[in-house]
Amino acid sequence: MVGIDFTGKIALVTGGGGGIPGGVARRYADAGAKVYLTDVSPEKLEAAAAKMRADGLEVITEKMDVTDEAEVIGVIDGIVQKEGRLDILLNGAGILYAKPYMETTREEFERTLDINLVGMHTCTQAALKHMIPRRYGKIVNICSASTRMGSPIIAHYSSSKFGTMGLTQSVALAVAEHSINVNGICPGLVRTDIFDILYADRAKKAGKTMDEYAEVVAQGIPMKRLQSAEDIGNAALFLASDLAFNISGQCLNVCGAMRMN
Repeated sequence: MVGIDFTGKIALVTGGGGGIPGGVARRYADAGAKVYLTDVSPEKLEAAAAKMRADGLEVITEKMDVTDEAEVIGVIDGIVQKEGRLDILLNGAGILYAKPYMETTREEFERTLDINLVGMHTCTQAALKHMIPRRYGKIVNICSASTRMGSPIIAHYSSSKFGTMGLTQSVALAVAEHSINVNGICPGLVRTDIFDILYADRAKKAGKTMDEYAEVVAQGIPMKRLQSAEDIGNAALFLASDLAFNISGQCLNVCGAMRMN
């Protein structure tokens, strides 16, 4: 069986203080990559890194706000200056909270787009500046099942995630001639802090704990199970590997058969 070995690879994971990007970072480090973990929250960032280091994994932390273009460029340029290159970019930074569409303010809508979509663009451009001359690079974007379907209570989030699919496809075409792979992953229902925030009111109305309500939600998935950060990490590992040499511009559903388009 062909294995995936990232020994000697330099990977940058944004939003690393969160559940899904943290799961991806762990898989990259497990495979031997030197992982730079970034997040806007130093506290969440160091907590995630401490867990990885406790398991003997190599990770370097950098505070980075994806909405601050100068900071993004500074961090990425600094990594390349230190390591000589950047092989893998995992765009995982994002926010989500539930709010009815008619109650969503312009500021909330714009902030969600700024982090989830514009931030992805900013990080991607800064990384490609270094990948294109080498004719090598793997970019993996965390999109969402909401990329495929709208929602009345997370319209701001769904709109931003629809955009990430368009960005993934467009950038893949823009850099195809440079032999750089750009793909996305559309996670389904992953049990993270964001999941708990999204379903907190429903669990309360149902008179159930979050663990109990998570089981209820899982029954609505064809495969009858929630996804995990590790599931997303496995997909991101494959897409960032040379096994995916001829795969680009795709958004892979990892959702227990919830979405098939």
